[in-house]
Amino acid sequence: MAVSPRLCIVDASVLIDLEKADLVQEFLQLRCRWATPEAVVYEVGESLGSALTTGGLAVIDMTADEVQDVLRLRERYNRVSISDLFCLVLARNRKAVLITGDQPLRKAAEAEGVRVRGTLWMLDEMVTSRIIPGFKAAEALSRMIAGGGRFPPEECRKRLKKWGT
Repeated sequence: MAVSPRLCIVDASVLIDLEKADLVQEFLQLRCRWATPEAVVYEVGESLGSALTTGGLAVIDMTADEVQDVLRLRERYNRVSISDLFCLVLARNRKAVLITGDQPLRKAAEAEGVRVRGTLWMLDEMVTSRIIPGFKAAEALSRMIAGGGRFPPEECRKRLKKWGT
């Protein structure tokens, strides 16, 4: 019996970085069941949101209890946006991996016991899975950085060197 791919909840910061790097279609090929709350689709805009949902990104409806949970967490994590808290609640309640590039969200998720990964992990996975070659990952990372993406400098240097730039 085949094991179904793990559920991964992705936030707006990662989706925006992927759009800057022109890797939206490639990210959807990773072996995950990609999902996000409606608030994130709204946040990234109609054009990107449409490309993502057409490409296979699922939009998960929040229950009333989950929305109440977001409001409770807002008091504890006031540096985390509402749409990011929606991602956190979905990931926690569905035992999913949270994919984010947002440091306050990452810290909140870790405090809530949620497994967290980021954009660099996704690039690593795309290269390892042979969805993209290393040089394309290096170009993509460089575009993300040039576009304002914030990543750990030493981790970026390691990857750029490994991938050939």
